[in-house]
Order: sequence, then C-alpha cells, then structure tokens
Amino acid sequence: MTAPWRVIDLTEFEGDVFASKGHLNAGDKSAALEDIVAILFGTKNKIHSSVFDRAAVFEVVLLHCNWAGVPISSTVPWSENTRVAARHIAQANLDLPRQKNAWMRIVKAKVRGQAYNLRSVGDAEGQKFLSDLADSVRSGDPANVEGQAAKYYWRRFFQDRNFRRIVGAGNSYNAPLNYGYTILRGRVLRSILEAGLWPSLGIWHSNRSNTFALADDLIEPFRPAVDLVAKSVGAGELDRDSKKKLSAVLDLPVLNSDLTLSSEISKFSQRFANYVEGREKFLSVPIFGGEYEEA
Repeated sequence: MTAPWRVIDLTEFEGDVFASKGHLNAGDKSAALEDIVAILFGTKNKIHSSVFDRAAVFEVVLLHCNWAGVPISSTVPWSENTRVAARHIAQANLDLPRQKNAWMRIVKAKVRGQAYNLRSVGDAEGQKFLSDLADSVRSGDPANVEGQAAKYYWRRFFQDRNFRRIVGAGNSYNAPLNYGYTILRGRVLRSILEAGLWPSLGIWHSNRSNTFALADDLIEPFRPAVDLVAKSVGAGELDRDSKKKLSAVLDLPVLNSDLTLSSEISKFSQRFANYVEGREKFLSVPIFGGEYEEA
C-alpha cells in the first residue's frame, strides 16, 4: 500500500484497518488519506469505525468487495458543495433535448477515444472507421452508434477474435477491464459528489435500480484509458503488479496536455454541473488521446 497510487486495494489484506492522524493504516503500512481517491475492502478486513469517519472528512469512496474481490456496495461521503440543492433541482428538471445533446457528445468522445486506441495498436483502418462513425452520432444516439462502435472495437483492439466483453466475467481481458472500470467509477462518483450533483439522476443510464446512473454516464469518455492499460497488463487473473498498474490509470494524461485523468474527471463533472444549470450552452467532453468534443 503506497501513496502514489491513490487507490488502495485491501482485498487481500487480513487484519485491522484503522485511521489515525490523517492516515489510513493496515498492518505496518500507512497512506495519507488526502492522497486517496478510493479504498477497496475485502472480506478479511477488520475495519474500525475511524475509517468511516475519516473517509467522510477526506471525501474518500469506500468500495466493499465480496470473496472474489468484486465490488458489491459502496460508502460515499455527502456533498458539501454550496450549490448542491440548486444542482439537484436542475438535474431533475433537465429537459430531454439537452439530455440527448449531452449524451451525443459523450458518445462521440468515447468513440473517438476508442479510435485513438486502435491507432495505438497500428490499426489505421479501424481508427478511420471509428472516427467516421463518431462523426455520424446524432442527438440521443438513435442509431446506437455506441453499440456499433463497441462491437467493432472489441473485435480489433485486443487482436483476439475470440474475445467477448462480458461485464463481471473473470476470463480473458474481462478481468483487468472490470477492475480498471471499478477504479474509474469510484473516481467519477467522487467527482460527481464534489460537484454537488446527485449520482442516481442520469441522462442515459436511467434504470431505477441504478444508484449511480450519472456515474455510468460520465465514465464513458474515460473508459478507453482503462482499455489501454488492460491491454498492457494482459489477459487472465490479476496479480498484485497488475492491480497496481490498473490503479495508476488515474495518473495517465487524457488529452494532449499535462492534465491527468483524475484532474479531467473532476473538471468534467464541474462542467456537467454548469451545463445542467444552463451556465454552458453545450457540454464540452474530453477525448482520451485527443482534445475536446466541442459544439
């Protein structure tokens, strides 16, 4: 457990976990809570109440995992954003055309990020196909370009014709993808709360049983970053080194700048908050490996 990774995985740790003097402590290891985005707990942890108290103060998301290391619940801090009430109301009242326009821009950015990834593996033909597909997205994505792109992208990116993306599966590249997306989702969730938004009020993911629908909307442009790291990690079960590499995805630059993925996630949630309040006419969305999906 070391501070630079900002995501602490304790799923394999057996023993007491407590917080003291601004630090998370597990065995003989310690990390400053101000450097932590999320903590993954396992079934063998003995978690002291001090962890929940300090995690709320330092706005750390706690992810609770089952025996297989798969997150099954979370504990999140309440937002102290001064505009939280106004933004919740604005979210609830966001009209359908603006919801559909925002989703269009999110899908375009995601597909452009996937195109960048195909270029990174030398697939110029695939890059062009996805770039052209991104250009065809319309308001609300009525043609389901997101689904079309995913089907094409997964066949080519891992260069494995037998690969099938199955959420929750532990085979092939599904294992690193699931783990990396969990890290990413925790960071997006924290940024949503920081921005004074309500995580269950999504613009596209609107299943009534989904507590974090908005997180599943805003995570989309950043998924290609996890995909790239998952490819470098390799298929199959994860070891400690693989988990460290996937946790470090938040430190990757997302654009042609020095800003990290973590920083861009925060900025994006704040921009979305301004968008739902009508302070921004269009939602500007970051593109992994590119610039922004502008108006």
